[in-house]
Order: sequence, then structure tokens, then C-alpha cells
Amino acid sequence: MKLYRIQAKYKGIYINEMLESENDAAALDCFVKKVESGEVKLNDTGGFYDPNRMFITFEEVDRNATIDVDIGKTSTRVSMGTTGVSPKESND
Repeated sequence: MKLYRIQAKYKGIYINEMLESENDAAALDCFVKKVESGEVKLNDTGGFYDPNRMFITFEEVDRNATIDVDIGKTSTRVSMGTTGVSPKESND
């Protein structure tokens, strides 16, 4: 069994569901059944999008992926590169 994450946004509703399935098609079928039966949690969505369109994304999740972040290794004043615009005196 593979682990899938499926997200859907439509008309101000956001659904974020993790489920196990044999393949992509079966994962989407399972997601549809869960939505129709009311098993999924509906959340109010934030951000910007077109409320008249449905947005659905799904991805296979790697169970062995590292998700830990060690913030302690980042030093202060880290250089992020040069600026694209340098401040100069106006000609006005």
C-alpha cells in the first residue's frame, strides 16, 4: 500500500486528507467516497484562488523521507546573495 496526500479547494472549503491505497486511481476513488460519506474534515480556506474552480492536488508520500528541520545549525546574519537594486540618490 502507498500513502497519498490529497488536497482539494472549492467554494471556500479546503480538504487535506492522507490515505493509503494501491495506486493513484484507487486513491482518488477512495477520496471521493470519503468526501461523499462525510468522513473528511472540511476547513475554511484562506489565501487567494478562484472560488468558481475546483483545485485538486495529490501526491504519493515517501514514508522514509526526513521531515526534521534543525534550526539550531543556522547562524545569524546569513548571506542570501546580492541585492538586485542598490539604493541611490534621486536626480530630482
